[in-house]
Amino acid sequence: MIKSYLVEVIAKYLPNQQSSMLVAMLFGDVSGVSKEFYQQMVATGLIHILVVSGSNLMIVVKGLIELLAQWIGRKRSIVVGIMMGWLYVNLIGWQIPAIRAVVMVTIMYLGQFLGRKTNFLRMIVLVILIMVVADYRVLGSVSFWMSFLAFVAVSQNNDEGVIKTTLRVNLYLLPLLAFKFGSLSLIAPISNLMTLFLVETITVLGFVGIIFQPLLWLLYPLLVYVQKVVEILSIPSWVQLRISFNIWMMIGSYLMGIGYYMRKKHV
Repeated sequence: MIKSYLVEVIAKYLPNQQSSMLVAMLFGDVSGVSKEFYQQMVATGLIHILVVSGSNLMIVVKGLIELLAQWIGRKRSIVVGIMMGWLYVNLIGWQIPAIRAVVMVTIMYLGQFLGRKTNFLRMIVLVILIMVVADYRVLGSVSFWMSFLAFVAVSQNNDEGVIKTTLRVNLYLLPLLAFKFGSLSLIAPISNLMTLFLVETITVLGFVGIIFQPLLWLLYPLLVYVQKVVEILSIPSWVQLRISFNIWMMIGSYLMGIGYYMRKKHV
């Protein structure tokens, strides 16, 4: 299987801890991540970067489209970018978060291809309906909602800086994390500010490095940096606030957020 071969390639060039992190970020496979480090990622509010998120796929597709647009034109580059997105989903085995991500990216850029302005809220609703019709079990998948919310937060306002984007990612994930893990990371805004800006570089270099394998060595210091940030910031006992949301509290929080968004759009 191609994915297994690529995992072996990454393991050949990077130590176990760093290779398992990269495999999780690129393919959504957390089987190689130790239980201790996984819990540290939860404690620091960075667990969302270890799933195949829409934001990661968006980074790859968007970067490819913007690069090729200078050479072959925007419409042709959109076609190539979307095709590469679907090939990536096929490569990692049609995982639910990745399917959701590529459907959303396809709809977003299809609107550009047709010369139409994308209605962000309608796009979100359409993607959810498509995924539910295809497999209703996605409604119970925490990884689906986690990566979905991270994607929405990252792509909602592309012209905002990293600080506002990071704060929005944490805000959007807060009710879900309180429901799933029964705790909130007080240090999440800081840990995200210290690491989120590297996710794009790690993702792009990771995919390029799979083809030009020696480039994977360049990822070692970046992955070590993320690892050390997680380990150091997870040491204090106060980094997690124990608070448990039931499902109705979580749904209510997101409904209030949607209501605020719609009201703001009409003001």
